[in-house]
Amino acid sequence: MNYNHLYYFYVASKSGGITAAAEHLHISQPSLSSQLKVLEESLDVKLFEKVGRRNKLTPMGETIYGFCRQMFELAESMTMVMTKNTPSEKRKIQIGVSPEVEKEFVTEVVTHFLSGFDAALRPQVNLVTGSLKQLVDQLHFREVDTIITSQTIEESTTMHLETIDIPVVLCCSNQWSHPKYTNTTDNENAIKELKSCNDIQWVLPSAYFHLRSQIDNFFEENGIEKRIVFESDNFSTLARSVHNELGFSFLPLLYVSNEIKRNSLKRLGALDGFWKYQITLGYHSQNSKDGVVNAFSKSFRDLCQQVGSPLTERESAIGIAPLYS
Repeated sequence: MNYNHLYYFYVASKSGGITAAAEHLHISQPSLSSQLKVLEESLDVKLFEKVGRRNKLTPMGETIYGFCRQMFELAESMTMVMTKNTPSEKRKIQIGVSPEVEKEFVTEVVTHFLSGFDAALRPQVNLVTGSLKQLVDQLHFREVDTIITSQTIEESTTMHLETIDIPVVLCCSNQWSHPKYTNTTDNENAIKELKSCNDIQWVLPSAYFHLRSQIDNFFEENGIEKRIVFESDNFSTLARSVHNELGFSFLPLLYVSNEIKRNSLKRLGALDGFWKYQITLGYHSQNSKDGVVNAFSKSFRDLCQQVGSPLTERESAIGIAPLYS
């Protein structure tokens, strides 16, 4: 039996289909199908059967998959034990980041994480980006150590998830000037002002972001008209455009806390924002005792709680803002 053929079969079975497995293995679907056919011929058994549009394991396929799971999961367990005993300076930690997560925030997490080690003992951190489906798939196969996303991850027995709620705040440029000021601790008054100021312009996240659907729902529920002048899939770009007086925006406090503290952006509304934005870190449950992964998880938690928590009364006093009309 060919070891690679068995591994291809294991991945195809674990991924739930030939297409997903081919994407994971970075080979063409016809090539993978051909390799599985060779395995079936060498074993003289049929491993898959067509049920509707899907390939399903035959009873013998289920049996062989059980043996493959034992083989490859044992190999994964061996690798995990060896990795745990590897000195931190020789470790590599792979961090998967989904597209909607602000990369500057991830850089801050990595910096916070690495600063916890002496310079000579720091592990190597590699950042990879991809769709959430790709990253979860890679995590299941232990090709990345942890993933960061603001999308919803379905609960899984193989994953440990840490989700933190971040306030979404209303921001405008510190340069906006208008004789009428809004009470920054009162969302209700801020909403009234937004409804009355029909010529406010908006800079918003791209339509495929979950945050954008939350913003659209907020406008609809509160009867606020919006004139969008700029959209972006980059939060730093949005914050910069607000600073440059292009318009107002709803942004996660996690990504604009420093700008508000430096008084380059003004925050309107209550200290705890208008609603919550979730950001999640996930890692394989078998990594729960991995010191390096735990250290990264702690850095993620610490930074979210430190930067993303509501601003203090003193800091918010800096951001008392006029609404433009």
